[in-house]
Amino acid sequence: MNLSPRKIYEQYERNEINKSIAFDHLISFVENSENEHIRQGAIEILDRIGIFSNKLFGILENILISDSNGKIRNVALKFLERRFLTESITPLKWVINHEKDYECLITIIKSLKKVNSEESKLILFNETKKIMKIKYLNKEKRVENKKFKKVIKKLLKTKKYEFFTHNELSLILINFITIANLTKHYPNVFYEINPENGLLSELDLSDYLEYEVKGTPFGWKNNIKSISEIIGLKYLKNLKKIDLSNNQIENIQELVSLGNLSHLILINNKICELENLEYIKKLPNLKYLDLRNNKIVKKIHSNEFNPSLRVLLKDTNIKIK
Repeated sequence: MNLSPRKIYEQYERNEINKSIAFDHLISFVENSENEHIRQGAIEILDRIGIFSNKLFGILENILISDSNGKIRNVALKFLERRFLTESITPLKWVINHEKDYECLITIIKSLKKVNSEESKLILFNETKKIMKIKYLNKEKRVENKKFKKVIKKLLKTKKYEFFTHNELSLILINFITIANLTKHYPNVFYEINPENGLLSELDLSDYLEYEVKGTPFGWKNNIKSISEIIGLKYLKNLKKIDLSNNQIENIQELVSLGNLSHLILINNKICELENLEYIKKLPNLKYLDLRNNKIVKKIHSNEFNPSLRVLLKDTNIKIK
């Protein structure tokens, strides 16, 4: 009989094996299997069974330090956050200085925020200070870190350590690593930062085709087909303006989470379905919308919009009344 984490769990539920035997089998999967899904499943079953021993903590800690699989490291991090939060401060302090995987870094920062101790705040603060010493957001592409360095330097001069909260520091770090990660995936990334809090206020992932010569290589364009491709966008809650023009986006549902948006620019995409209007209506602070050169404009009537929303549907500005 071929065992799997699921079968081990079923045997445990039927009292065919005890917790100790289940633990040994599941740990064997975690440490020896080459299948990512099996390893992940084994860790999740360990959580479900409720095995939270010092031995397991040590195994998870070792995964953070030495495992080459980012997804498995992140599953281990989330387990530690749920079940060993207070004890995890020491490994978190180490891994935040060595981890390169974006999703893992997000989990580490969230965990340090959740610990909510003076030690975890100091770690977050020190990581924020390090931003000023980072020359490049993306060294390989030579994308410089001038904007964040300038804003953080000024922010730390005007606001002392004791007046920062865990949440404020974690948001600065998440915004910073998110924009750095976006530069790895897209050739055209432009942004502005709110100097009062160090968070992104504007994001421009547009491809302005009118400025490109015919035959521009594919790799020089963002070519975004889905909002879900924009990794970490959901964390940029303070965005006021986003420009996604000249991409290939069909659906904007995932923009609904950005409730502070006041300016949404979507020129020349593939937005066609009327359901997208419902998503626009769920953006409570939206003041400016540019939908030019999308098929949906042929289906739009003036009464579809809030009277206070300035809308561009054609080449001339239209104020819906």
